[in-house]
Amino acid sequence: MLVVRNAMGIAFEIAVDRGFDISAATWRGINIGWNSANGMPWPPHPVDAEDGVGFYRNLDGFVVTCGLDHIGGARRDNADRYIHKHRKQVFNPLHGRISSQRATISGYGIDWRTDVPVIWAEGVVRQSSVFAENLVLQRRIEIDVFGNVIRIADTVENRGFRPTPHAILYHVNFGYPFVDQALEISGNLSREMAAAFNGEDKRPREDFVDCYQEIPIASDLWTASIELRNRALLGGISAKLSFSHKELPNFGIWRAFQSGVYAFALEPARHFDPESNSAEDPLILAGGETAKYKVELSLSAMGA
Repeated sequence: MLVVRNAMGIAFEIAVDRGFDISAATWRGINIGWNSANGMPWPPHPVDAEDGVGFYRNLDGFVVTCGLDHIGGARRDNADRYIHKHRKQVFNPLHGRISSQRATISGYGIDWRTDVPVIWAEGVVRQSSVFAENLVLQRRIEIDVFGNVIRIADTVENRGFRPTPHAILYHVNFGYPFVDQALEISGNLSREMAAAFNGEDKRPREDFVDCYQEIPIASDLWTASIELRNRALLGGISAKLSFSHKELPNFGIWRAFQSGVYAFALEPARHFDPESNSAEDPLILAGGETAKYKVELSLSAMGA
């Protein structure tokens, strides 16, 4: 773990052995992120187990990265691109493998030489197999010493020599007490969707069936922002997620209001369509090709 705290009351943990993801987050002592009963297990459970839903035995944390070659439900895809007699198909478990891979730390510290002092950490995570993908995630996480924005900058590179599918999803999970009946949503989405969510029952229920809802982004700008608010905590807390919807053109929300789970997630993503026959499909990375992403999470008092 790398534990980060800054002068504005933001604290978070980076789980180095679990994809260099952010495992917990608080604002002025109030829990913002979500943690499950799993408790960030290490070593992680096999993601291929239980017909591909072993992911659920590992799922835990504020930011869980999904990919790097597959997101969504478990499935089998054609593996002809890897040219091997024993690998005719690739099995893709739920939400891929990257979140269970161990990172190598590149460095961390506080840079006091800049005009705005910044706390930073960098790591490298590899997802690879012989005669299959060799994808590397290079990640930098930073926050200003006197700021309120957690910045994640990622580069995904195909370090192999064969064309490889690429998909990524940022599973940004919020939990109690930030998530409760008072939770509201706004930002670059339709007013109708926001009004419906803000008026719905968000209390935990034993029989709640979790669901994912894909939502179109309503913005003509390069960057989209989705804000969550809870007016009942410390006079009002805001959590805002910002991302480029050119880099991450797919977006949805996950409701998991079942008692004992009780999570809500914002999910910017870049899908891979295995049915696409386009030779110029940007979601196929050639050998040496890269894809870059930036995600920002601001935590502050409402109106700040």
